[in-house]
Amino acid sequence: RRTLRLVLWTNEENGLRGATAYAEKHAQDKHFLAIESDEGVFKPQGFSYGGRPELLPVIRAIASLLAPIGAEKIRPGGGGADIGPLMQKGVPGMSLQVDGSRYFWYHHTHADTMDKLDAADINRCAAALAVMAYIAADLP
Repeated sequence: RRTLRLVLWTNEENGLRGATAYAEKHAQDKHFLAIESDEGVFKPQGFSYGGRPELLPVIRAIASLLAPIGAEKIRPGGGGADIGPLMQKGVPGMSLQVDGSRYFWYHHTHADTMDKLDAADINRCAAALAVMAYIAADLP
């Protein structure tokens, strides 16, 4: 029912210039939901959600499909830096929540390389994002 648009942000740490430029360039586009993954690619636990409270039960119902991989938790108050400019314009936002206990071991260091990641966690994160995005895009 809706077009999925995948955006790979750049320049977050330098004033959110990529996210701000996107929000300005696409200000007239109708955005239904913005989902961000910016907490590493560790075991997914669920999502945070920031938007109209009456949609929270719908988001939780979608997330229930992720119980087999342990990613069904929904925490109110979601969003993230890169989707912040869209959320400021009223677009609901979600952020993938992962086990971040090891996030700052390597984050923004020379050791922040792919060999530190677990392939199964990468697959679970991709699955959680795909399920959430696909079903949300197909809602009436």
